[in-house]
Amino acid sequence: MNKRKRRSWTISIKLWLAMTLLILGVLGGLGLTITWLFGDFYLHQKLDSLRTEATEISAQLATVPSWSERLSLLETFKLTSGTQLVLLDPQGNILVIAGSTSAKAQGVGIGGQFGGIGGLLGGWSRTPLPSDFFTDDNLADVLAGNTISNKALPVNGGEQTMLLAATPVGSKPVQAVVLLGSSPIPIQESIATFRRLIFYASLVAVFLATVVSLIFARQVTRPLALMQKGASRMAKGDFLPIQGVSSQDEIGELAEVLNSMGESLKNHMEWLSQEKNLLQGIVESISDAVVMLGSDGNILYANDTAKALWQEHDVELSERKNQIESFLQSMSQNPDPSENYATFNLGIQVLQVVMAPMAETEGFRGYVAVMRDITASLRAEKARREFLASVTHELRTPLHLIQGYLEAIQDDVVPQNQRGEYIELVLEEAKRLARLVTDLQDINWLERGQSLQPVNLDLKSFLNEVYQRFQGRAHDLGLTLEIAKGNGEIIADPDRLLQVFINLLDNAMRHTPAGKAVRVLFETEENQVRFAIQDEGEGIPREAVPYIFDRFFRVNKARSRKDGGMGLGLAIVRQIVEAHGGNIKVESDMGKGTTFWITLPKEPNNVTVEK
Repeated sequence: MNKRKRRSWTISIKLWLAMTLLILGVLGGLGLTITWLFGDFYLHQKLDSLRTEATEISAQLATVPSWSERLSLLETFKLTSGTQLVLLDPQGNILVIAGSTSAKAQGVGIGGQFGGIGGLLGGWSRTPLPSDFFTDDNLADVLAGNTISNKALPVNGGEQTMLLAATPVGSKPVQAVVLLGSSPIPIQESIATFRRLIFYASLVAVFLATVVSLIFARQVTRPLALMQKGASRMAKGDFLPIQGVSSQDEIGELAEVLNSMGESLKNHMEWLSQEKNLLQGIVESISDAVVMLGSDGNILYANDTAKALWQEHDVELSERKNQIESFLQSMSQNPDPSENYATFNLGIQVLQVVMAPMAETEGFRGYVAVMRDITASLRAEKARREFLASVTHELRTPLHLIQGYLEAIQDDVVPQNQRGEYIELVLEEAKRLARLVTDLQDINWLERGQSLQPVNLDLKSFLNEVYQRFQGRAHDLGLTLEIAKGNGEIIADPDRLLQVFINLLDNAMRHTPAGKAVRVLFETEENQVRFAIQDEGEGIPREAVPYIFDRFFRVNKARSRKDGGMGLGLAIVRQIVEAHGGNIKVESDMGKGTTFWITLPKEPNNVTVEK
């Protein structure tokens, strides 16, 4: 069922209707009131006039003793226009008729106002006389000495009326009755004329009211329309002041108030925007992940650091997000605030979570959780312990072997013919110690920001030297070594750059099975060169890729330190590449191999070429 559209009335229509109805009501009520009062007043005035006139005629007739003189006197009386005099004897018989009323006033004749005489006057063929309306009761009342006046119907019935006044002539006994009659039609015509006047005046008043109301409504509604548009703009965030309202009345004051309110809202919105930007800037600049939860436990807001926990290349990982939401929801349901502190394992990441409830506002309740990634600090602590254990083991084992072999040689425990073999073992262990010390020195040297010794390096010769170094080892391992031919020059430290390739190629050959290939790819661009060291080994697990360049990090911790090293090689590689102003990244697929990409500028800004 469709709802009926509600009809809207404009202020102009409302003002016009209000003024029109007011004028019509006032004029109509005034016309009815005046008509009723005027008709009643005029009727009584006419009756009083007839009564006075009848009394005067009766008094004059009473002074004349003979009837002949009375009749002569009657001929001298001048009656009021439209008044008829009938002189009756005490028995009600007509003695004299004087005066007359017009046919229009009496309504007689075939074409009179009241129609045919037969229709309204009961078949009369003459002009009605006052005596036709004078009843026996009226006669008895006058013969009793009273003067009467009233509005009466004819004795034989009908709707026509007449104003009567009757008074006795003489007293005890009454000699005659003076009866005056006048038609009320002139009064009725006057009232009808007055009503027409009121009607025409009402039409003129309605027209004037329409014109005035439209002009007035325009003066009133135009500023209101401007203020309505201004308020609509303010609702949309446009706080420009309202123009075009110049009146000094309440409407003008309302426009000033709206402008003042708009200015206040503008300032308040700017302040809120600044506060929001400040707060958002503070939250976004926090290195920790900040998450706001609703009362239902769903995430309402998260800064970029928090989003990075469940997003990868701007793609949301629903499983990780749901895992975080579930953990935070379980924390929010803990009634003990002191226990809203916990650690949470998200894959290989370890998060330290602190949660606090927000102040309840207008029935809304939520929580703020701060999550700090302590994986690096835990790993650093673990690496430090592993480093101490590794260094201790790496130093203790060769030192014990060296010490044991030398003591055996010194005590002549080792036969003379075997001493050369033992000395070679001692030398090998000493070399292992030297490599360990060298790696530690390199890390320390690079971390302290020691300057490189860059020169103009010919890439063709450099890559040829790399090939010559590893060709024999690749042959011994049953591998295919492919190194691209390089062209051009770059500014670099040749010894350090060679160390990068040695570490990467050594790892690639160690993890590539026989029959596979190890490749060194090369491409040059306008301002930089790119190298790729590619193998076909077992690959690196996806979760280990972000930490492959960390110090002391080893993917397969089950491998012996003799085979896998100390986990310092790739850390040294990254330090050397970044010292040249370049970057290194790794791509790996399990079972397909690993590729290390090295990008170096041809002329780094942070190094100085030695002359």
